[in-house]
Amino acid sequence: MKLLKSKFGILKSNVLNTAIIGLVLLVVLFQLYATLIPEAGAAGDSLGDAATCSSAGGFFNGTQNLCLNGTGPADTGQVTFQSIPLGGLLSGSGIVFVIIMAALVILVVRSFLPGSKK
Repeated sequence: MKLLKSKFGILKSNVLNTAIIGLVLLVVLFQLYATLIPEAGAAGDSLGDAATCSSAGGFFNGTQNLCLNGTGPADTGQVTFQSIPLGGLLSGSGIVFVIIMAALVILVVRSFLPGSKK
């Protein structure tokens, strides 16, 4: 009889509301990241050597790290272009986006951890 009168397993409405709001905010945060990160990654890719070489009128050869005027063996004249320093950091797979995604994971984990009571 004592077990049926216990209120230990009953959720209060404020706990339930907090959980629902937390899940909705988590979904909105992931949707926001899913929209913004590829856009920013594409913008960062446009700062890379291949994009700047292409805008200068050449083709970037990744194995030689040169901007050439053609793709065949006879077309090996170099095209001068201005490389953006540290442009690889801002590419879609660069360290900046790795740090942003790690910050998202840390933010989500810390938001669902119970707070310290002092």
